[in-house]
Amino acid sequence: MKIKALVLCLSVLLGSAFTAIAAPSMTLNVGTGDPENSEQGVVAKVFAEYVMEKTKGDIKVQCFFSGALGDESECLRNVQKGTLPFTVAGIANLVPFEKRLGILTLPYLFSNLDEVVAGTTGEAAKLLGTYAEKAGFRILTWTYTDFRYISNSKRPITKIEDIKGLKFRVPQSAVLIAAYNAFGGSPTPISWAETFTALQQGVVDGQCYGYIGFKANKFNEANQKYISEVHYTYQLQPLVMSERVYKKMTKEQQALMIEAGLVAQEAVLKYQIEEGGKAKAAIQKDGIIISKLEDEDKWKKAALETVWPEMAEFVGGEDAINAYLKACGKPTWTK
Repeated sequence: MKIKALVLCLSVLLGSAFTAIAAPSMTLNVGTGDPENSEQGVVAKVFAEYVMEKTKGDIKVQCFFSGALGDESECLRNVQKGTLPFTVAGIANLVPFEKRLGILTLPYLFSNLDEVVAGTTGEAAKLLGTYAEKAGFRILTWTYTDFRYISNSKRPITKIEDIKGLKFRVPQSAVLIAAYNAFGGSPTPISWAETFTALQQGVVDGQCYGYIGFKANKFNEANQKYISEVHYTYQLQPLVMSERVYKKMTKEQQALMIEAGLVAQEAVLKYQIEEGGKAKAAIQKDGIIISKLEDEDKWKKAALETVWPEMAEFVGGEDAINAYLKACGKPTWTK
């Protein structure tokens, strides 16, 4: 998989370099749930640096990592109100504000990174953007954080039967809860801020995240000994801007926010491709055992035959699902 081919659809959107604009001085904050050395950290830093460079420091963007401004749900509420300009949050945490964004949490929606990029650029991105804007958010960047591989403290998972009897931390997502139930696991909704402690204390046996996020959050120190490469969902974490803050800006400032978001999206895509393998190798060096599934077709079958019909209305209905699939260039779906 070549980086150039994947980022081309983003690069063509940038066009010529943005001309520095004169603007009254202002300071804008962006909060992330993950540490600085994560995909969320890359997005926040690249976005901030680009804005400050293009405005020659007239617009200063301050980054706050690891939940310093509150957990993701709290930050999203503040962004919606306009008291916080930006935050980066997992897509599942946006679903309570706009259920159609929950389409992105449907298990086995994407098969690979190419499909993920197609689903977060072009017409697909425009459609998702209209949903978010109605809820008071403007999506500036789609943060690519890899498939949510399943980790646990008990045993390797190589087939669907292995997940039975294990308790997993999941975000407050009805779709992900339904997915784990369909697979035979035991999902337990726990806030992101409490996840490390819950794993460490054995409240749950496992969680799910990509390799970079696993390493950045040091889950190897929270009893996580085994990782299984289950491709049931790709973790997307948009950088969102408050529509209230956006509408108060000049047209030039608005254009800069959009362009900075695209620059950050291209940067995090490159980062994910280049650093994901390194993070995997480092995790293995620490003694984490990584397994591949022997029967992923069974996981996919459970998802499409059980979870999709069960959760279709929850994410906006069959028409909403198919509108998005069409925008992605994928076949339509029927119950």
